[in-house]
Amino acid sequence: MVEKLDQIEELKKLDPKDMYSAVYNLPEQIERAAEVAYNAEIKNISDKIDKVLVLGMGGSAIGGDVLQSVLFKEAKFPVFVNRDYDLPNWVDESTLVFAVSYSGHTVETINSAKLSYSRGASVVAVTSGGVLKEFAQENNLTLVEIPSGMAPRAAIGYVTIPSFVILERLGLISSKKKDIEETVAYLRNKREEFKIEVPTEQNVAKKVAKMMFKHIPVIYAVEEKWKVAAYRWKCQINENSKYPAFYHFFPELNHNEIMAWEAIDDVIKPLTLIFLYTSLEGEMKIRVEFMQEKISARGVPVFLWQAEGNNPLTQFFSLTYLGDFATVYLAYLADKDPFSIGYINELKLRIGQALS
Repeated sequence: MVEKLDQIEELKKLDPKDMYSAVYNLPEQIERAAEVAYNAEIKNISDKIDKVLVLGMGGSAIGGDVLQSVLFKEAKFPVFVNRDYDLPNWVDESTLVFAVSYSGHTVETINSAKLSYSRGASVVAVTSGGVLKEFAQENNLTLVEIPSGMAPRAAIGYVTIPSFVILERLGLISSKKKDIEETVAYLRNKREEFKIEVPTEQNVAKKVAKMMFKHIPVIYAVEEKWKVAAYRWKCQINENSKYPAFYHFFPELNHNEIMAWEAIDDVIKPLTLIFLYTSLEGEMKIRVEFMQEKISARGVPVFLWQAEGNNPLTQFFSLTYLGDFATVYLAYLADKDPFSIGYINELKLRIGQALS
């Protein structure tokens, strides 16, 4: 019997807007994002920046989380992410604000960007157009205009890379050109292993999709700074696959969530567990191996995925690229269109009707 995930022509019928190709073409997207950001004209940015705030929602906001994680050991300034209409009180003239909205119409982001500007913050707009682009142009702000036409979650390169490039150009962080090049090379190599033409028995992305199918995935990041990678998996499972999923991170989860795994079999058996890690050493190795041992003994499928790369940017994408492919394949197994976001659109329509 031919595996469902190897019936390529049938799978294409489930993906009329071709989310698969958006995932496959991520390396080229990252290259283009860097090119656009290096060529953007920098305007009205203070030379006394001492903190960074990233504004965004959903797929547009995760770039801020990535910035925070990748710069964990490098940045001499704090990096915060704001998913709200309002702003923290500390935003002022020494704050660099990245307002990121792929569509340019995200209400929360636009509101908080305008508030940031009114407080004298230096605002950089990263968008494909819309109201946010107009706001940047009207106020002579730095604008990184990215290509339109994608689902925001599939535009992770476009919403992530520009902030690194702008910070580099301002002299606030080291050059990221080699890191970006390494990331692109890694992704180009890895997609040849994950692509749809590779049969299931040789394709780890398809195998992970099968492991998650008819289960509830739980994703654990082995380091707190990489909780963004686990969160990316969770969100991709939610939006692409239309599946519930949950995430947490070490060592914090060993002080609370570990006890949930003592639940009765009826609660535990529907779960599947994925560990994301860069390395396993010392106490952390003991923590992971202990949980793997206890959870596997309960009959729960467990999968470990290790980051690759010589820099944090490559490591992030190496942790998440597998998930991007696997969640599209999981959508196919569940007979779902990986592009569609029915409930999200219905909710936006209801809010719009209520406010009109």
